[in-house]
Amino acid sequence: MTLLRSFAFAALGLLSAASGIQAQTMAPDYQECLLDQVFPNGGQRGTTVKVELKGYEKGLSSPKDILIDGPPGVTVKEVKSIDGRTVQATLEIAADAPLGRRWLRVLNERVGLTNFAYFVVGSLPEHVEVERNNTTATAEVTQLPRVISGRIDPAADVDFFRFTGKKGQKLVAAIAAHSLDVHGRGRNYGLADFSLELLDGQGRTLAAAEDTLGFDPLIEHELPQDGDYFVRVQLLNYLGYPEASYRLTVGEVPYVTGVFPPGFRRGTPTEVELFGPNVPPGTKRLMGQVPPAQSGIPLEKLAAAGIPAWLGEEGAAWDPAYPLRHVTVEHAASSGIDVPLLAGDLPEALEAEPNEDRAQAGLLAIPSTVNARFQQPDDSDWYRVRLEAKQKVQFEIVAQRYIRSPVDTLLQVYDGQGRLLVENDDDPFGPAYESHHDYLTTDSKLVFEAPAAGEFFVKVTDQSGAYGPQAMYRLSVQEDRPDFRLLHFLDGVPIWGPGSSACMIVRVIRESGFNEDIEVSVVGLPAGWSSKSATSLGSTAERRDVTYQYRVFLTLTAPADAPPGTHVPYRIVGRAKRPDGTQLEHASLPMTLFYSGDVGFFRASPLSRAVVAKPQGPWLESVTKELTIPREGTGKIVVKVHGAAADLKEISVVVNLASVGIGCGQTTPRKLPIVNGEIEVPCTIRPDLAPGTYGITVAQSWLSDIRGGMPGPCTELIKLTVVAAVSAK
Repeated sequence: MTLLRSFAFAALGLLSAASGIQAQTMAPDYQECLLDQVFPNGGQRGTTVKVELKGYEKGLSSPKDILIDGPPGVTVKEVKSIDGRTVQATLEIAADAPLGRRWLRVLNERVGLTNFAYFVVGSLPEHVEVERNNTTATAEVTQLPRVISGRIDPAADVDFFRFTGKKGQKLVAAIAAHSLDVHGRGRNYGLADFSLELLDGQGRTLAAAEDTLGFDPLIEHELPQDGDYFVRVQLLNYLGYPEASYRLTVGEVPYVTGVFPPGFRRGTPTEVELFGPNVPPGTKRLMGQVPPAQSGIPLEKLAAAGIPAWLGEEGAAWDPAYPLRHVTVEHAASSGIDVPLLAGDLPEALEAEPNEDRAQAGLLAIPSTVNARFQQPDDSDWYRVRLEAKQKVQFEIVAQRYIRSPVDTLLQVYDGQGRLLVENDDDPFGPAYESHHDYLTTDSKLVFEAPAAGEFFVKVTDQSGAYGPQAMYRLSVQEDRPDFRLLHFLDGVPIWGPGSSACMIVRVIRESGFNEDIEVSVVGLPAGWSSKSATSLGSTAERRDVTYQYRVFLTLTAPADAPPGTHVPYRIVGRAKRPDGTQLEHASLPMTLFYSGDVGFFRASPLSRAVVAKPQGPWLESVTKELTIPREGTGKIVVKVHGAAADLKEISVVVNLASVGIGCGQTTPRKLPIVNGEIEVPCTIRPDLAPGTYGITVAQSWLSDIRGGMPGPCTELIKLTVVAAVSAK
């Protein structure tokens, strides 16, 4: 299989507001929560940088602050609004700021808190491109080494830079864009895909690159003589648009392209080695030295003023479900570009070469994760496992996901006689309505049940032709037992007005037949904040494969005295019990909004926050806390309407229930009269909603579309118990 070159966005338009409710104040569109671009998206430590942060329409109006997650050393000195979609900020970078990426978000009155965008701290001098530089004759002259921030806009734009080089100089020219999630908006929504060329003084091409590191090009070239040279940057297919920004590093400098092993076990000190052009051999970093019980900062302290949210990559005050870490070269000539690796929970091992055939297969411990590479063309890696009869194990490869390896794995299991028993090419992780990958994954995963006791052999091959230092993968093996995972989105939940509530979605991923109820709760909220838990229902004979097994709503309510701009961290956990009595508890992985269309696309995020935004019209509070309704019957929910204008006589609302598909309305939107500050909302149970206990909300119909994560104003979660229909006599 080949990697998809663009996102499979199902549709691009948002639903318009329901007719007849224009008198109500309109809250932000779903897309307005987006931060699309930070430019320049990096700066040199010891300097002050002015950056522009761009969003959508009025989504960045009335900015209050820029929140920065990651290493310390970057301070916000000034924030001002240029227009509703552009914010200008001044960032002061300390001289001793750790190199590498930060996670920037705009805190503002309208949408509360945006998704994150990356900002990189490096040690090299920096320059921002000045147009016009579209030809060799008009090329910008630059001194090396340097990092250049530029944009390819409009279509067919080309950027040239001229520098003086010396014979024998081991030049690196590299673009970081894909690695920083640079992408377009609207019809240009795909990942920015750049090409890069090195030209001699006469304009002849000496070297060219396109997709060296993902979609990012990198050139390594020893200069043949003293003299002038050019670097040319453009987008493939002659594209160009305002969001197509890049971070170009040029010079005889170390440029990290990978790390091995590409992961470590939490709490286990592990040396990892960085590699790449001009990176000295033996450049290492110690990871995993913070024991899990001591890592992170308690959420209540993290929310307090003056407490830094950083203990180093592996000890950061991040959600324990967040697996990503990043490392870079600590060097006086570093661009700050880093590479990802994973924090895992299983014992770790390194591939033992040679293992090119079955006779050389090394024994895999169960459970464990082995870190490996395809060292040469058509490389095959063999492993063996010892299993009892009917023992079930799960094999899973992580390569393209998270660590952005270029490989496309094929995973096969053979018996002792060399017969193929089972194989998997691409595990159907399927992004559905959220995705934390760039593409439909090419990683492999399978469950194998041993037909008899003995040794079995696992073969891992690559189908893309990739090999060498970057062609890495992580193969995990463990007992296959019913289990679950959780994702939640958004990671920055806006609550429009003090005292009001907002809703978020938690996606429940049931694995290997897990069929127990899962209690899903918010933890870590400070005093004055509240939340409502929900239960993801297991399947029964009467309730098979229902919506509420795979998605649930949770609600957050802000204190009545919390002013707009107040923000607090929180985490989500799921708890369940296996039939054998084993207790399970898993943290939910936060997801940040990456691109919005008719559905949302998301990235893994290090931390979740709730934030109080400016009220956007009336908000709702349920008087009815729970109700019981027969299947296909009708009940009544009494709701208080707060903050309504005196002349507002009716309001349009809908009853929402989390769903797998696009819609989440349990009832159709309807206008209801406001009487003495309250409305009575009828709730009719559809025939496809099986008996059980569910969490529902009442929301204004123009914000009923919570399907992709838009947390609109709503009531707290209401407990709905559906019982069997009353038989007609």
